[in-house]
Amino acid sequence: MLGGAVTSSSICVASRCLFTRAGVGAALTQNVTDPSLGDKMLNLLESVSDANSALSQVVSEANHIQWRQLVLLDSTGSSALHTGEKVLGQHATVQGNQCAAAANLLANQSVPSAMVEAFEKSSG
Repeated sequence: MLGGAVTSSSICVASRCLFTRAGVGAALTQNVTDPSLGDKMLNLLESVSDANSALSQVVSEANHIQWRQLVLLDSTGSSALHTGEKVLGQHATVQGNQCAAAANLLANQSVPSAMVEAFEKSSG
């Protein structure tokens, strides 16, 4: 089972960030987001079955990747992360056991670590 969550001060932004596909994985595109990257990441993940390879290919081909923050989680729980050098504000990413967290425009950079810790301590 896979899942994801997005919080944002803008409903219109949050609604175009998270993509999932049964048996494949979950993809997140945020910051100055490009929703087309969600399906692109999942399509590549479906063909290569490796989150790092799929994300690396997207990063090498995408326009304006320096503004993007991307997360890709495969069906086994392995994750790959990208944060461009122009992502806004304080930002951080953390990989955990079968989870990953990414955030930008933060009050402090400990938020993703706290998210991963909470997920890993949860029982269900």
